[in-house]
Amino acid sequence: MSPNRKWIKFGLLVTTFIIGILFINERYIKADQKNDTIGNQSPHQTEKKALSVPIKESSQLDVPLLYQFDEPSLYNGCEVTSLAMILNYYDIEVTKNELADEIKTVPLLNEDDEYGNPHKGFVGSISGEEPGLGVYHEPIVKLAQKYVSKNKVIDLTGSDFNEVLAALSSGHPVWTITTATFSPVDDFVTWDTTDGEIDVTYSMHSVAITGYDSEMVYFNDPYGEKDSSMDRDTFEETYEQMGSQAVYFNL
Repeated sequence: MSPNRKWIKFGLLVTTFIIGILFINERYIKADQKNDTIGNQSPHQTEKKALSVPIKESSQLDVPLLYQFDEPSLYNGCEVTSLAMILNYYDIEVTKNELADEIKTVPLLNEDDEYGNPHKGFVGSISGEEPGLGVYHEPIVKLAQKYVSKNKVIDLTGSDFNEVLAALSSGHPVWTITTATFSPVDDFVTWDTTDGEIDVTYSMHSVAITGYDSEMVYFNDPYGEKDSSMDRDTFEETYEQMGSQAVYFNL
């Protein structure tokens, strides 16, 4: 083999080697960039979705007040009374007692000494003629759907309290579960139900939230006070303790 052919062959080998190095390096750079992109996206997967409606600094809605102890009295009927207030706000004519007759009920205790589940129906007597507790959001939603289209009944349960404020800001009063003092309580007890153990409090109460400002939340209390108030932080803490239960109508 001539010296010239040796150098040509050597040159081709060097060129092939350099091209191979560049190709591998380019593949590595692209793969590294792709991994960085995935890494940058992953934190955003747990971010809370931004509210679709800007929240006003304050809002106050004129929701009619209903008193749960007006005859026929509903001693345990704060939930249906609060619901009736909101339905009446939208000119849907229904009384607290009509709702009380229609809501699903479950016994306070069954024959196996298991307690009723407020997620399944109103527990015990709503009139107060016999012992009773109350009801949570699921049966309230089903009851409301008898008067409002299903797609218009919005169950916010589990949502951040800002979602409640957004609904109020858009002109929608909100049904919620709180406590009789509108503050967190420490008197929870554990019940054995047909669905397992649940923690309940006899201090549970329900109101129709009517407004808010920078410091306070306003609500119609079915115990007889229109636009009662509680500081926002305390009310929100209670909202969370009671399971962040909230329902409104997108009408």
